[in-house]
Amino acid sequence: MTESPTKKRLVALDLFRGLTMMAMIVVNSPDTYGELSHAYWIGVNFADLIFPFFILIVGAAVSLGFKNVAPNADMAPIVRKVLKRTLIMFVLGMVVNLFYTHFEQVRVLGVLQRIALVYCACCFLAIYCSTKQLVQLGGAILVLYWLFILLVPAPGLAAGQLERGHNIINWFDQFMPGMLWRGDWDPEGLLSTFPAIVTGIIGLLMGRIVMASTPLTERVMQLCLMGFGLFCLGCVWSLAFPMIKQIWSSPFVLVTGGMGAMSLAALLWYTDIKQFRFATYLPLVFGANAISAYVIHVVIEKLLDWQVGGQSVHDSYVSWSQSIGMSQFFSVGIWAVLFFAVCALPVWWLYRKQIFIKI
Repeated sequence: MTESPTKKRLVALDLFRGLTMMAMIVVNSPDTYGELSHAYWIGVNFADLIFPFFILIVGAAVSLGFKNVAPNADMAPIVRKVLKRTLIMFVLGMVVNLFYTHFEQVRVLGVLQRIALVYCACCFLAIYCSTKQLVQLGGAILVLYWLFILLVPAPGLAAGQLERGHNIINWFDQFMPGMLWRGDWDPEGLLSTFPAIVTGIIGLLMGRIVMASTPLTERVMQLCLMGFGLFCLGCVWSLAFPMIKQIWSSPFVLVTGGMGAMSLAALLWYTDIKQFRFATYLPLVFGANAISAYVIHVVIEKLLDWQVGGQSVHDSYVSWSQSIGMSQFFSVGIWAVLFFAVCALPVWWLYRKQIFIKI
């Protein structure tokens, strides 16, 4: 018998969040390459899926969080709570960035900051927009973003120019305060946040499908069909507008959104239809404390890279692996496994003690 989503929490949502967080830790370990590193500019590697998947989860969680809000409810306390959480997450992102910049400069932009802005937008959209309006708004943003890049020139740049660091999206970043990740531009820039909001909108739509009153098998099929359609549309669009994560191009939004929807559908089938639980414990541990896991992995990464006596723990490991003739593949792979294990210990301890840190 298929239970209503309001009666039973779907394991797949927590599993999806946990798997995404685990993958983020692995791809953020030092010296990764190939599919575990981000595409230099055009194209999508495995590592490029992690961030949009996390934003999809944020959108889906917002849908579920607002499912019981009555249309005539007093919105003032809800709005205050949303703005408070947005501010906390944004400031936390700036604090986390200090570890990357060695406390030299403040980077206003960043991963948690983008998540905060998308979360805030998704909350208001979830309250005030119907499903049809969400689709129309998301489509309009993606098309207008493409036309803006295609038709609007910038000083020293031709309209439609899409070279790395030399396009109107990256050009606009120079007006942002604080440090920019690439020197004079930032992959989490302000303008590229608009299509990132569309990724959140896709997450909202995924959440609305998941919490529908139809049988779970139908919801899984709807997610599959939506995901496949978005993926195909993004692939076709990429023939005219490349998939570029660092400006969050419109085809990138559709392709990653489609892959995320199909991934969630597969997890729903595995855990909530078939009731399988094999290999789900560790992802659920990470899914229960995703933001904490993110902050913990940043702190540990920087501690292992901290120079003591002119050499860090990571530098010592690299020197040792080279001295014994270890290949790059095994050296990077072993370090990634060790790094993940070290990050997993405090996350597991929090779960074991039933400590769930929420913003």
